[in-house]
Amino acid sequence: MRSYSYLMSDQGAQGGHYVELLESKLQELLRALLERVEVNEDWYLAHNSDVGAAVERGELRSAREHYITSGYFENRMPRRIPVNESWYLGEYPDVAEAIKAGAFASAQQHFTASGFKEGRLPSPGWSLLG
Repeated sequence: MRSYSYLMSDQGAQGGHYVELLESKLQELLRALLERVEVNEDWYLAHNSDVGAAVERGELRSAREHYITSGYFENRMPRRIPVNESWYLGEYPDVAEAIKAGAFASAQQHFTASGFKEGRLPSPGWSLLG
């Protein structure tokens, strides 16, 4: 399972059929899957201060609740996701070039800053679902 922005784009589309579905119904289906995603409460709150503030105000029960209802759909990461540096750079030569040019310090930094949102995988066969 990749990022929401990836699912909503036509990236990686190779043939197949398009299915029209109300976004609210798609989100309802995805939320059932998101129940299986590991959310690191401490990490999520540390990296999403707005969520931490909402939890403190009692508007949300937890980081997990936010991730399932909104965070995934906002392309937020549920936890630190380690990147296989050599695989990532081999798979995404544009990232290797960006690192050489000084735009990023590492594959991990790229993935955290933009790769996840773009639907890039941090390692072969990776999925949010484990």
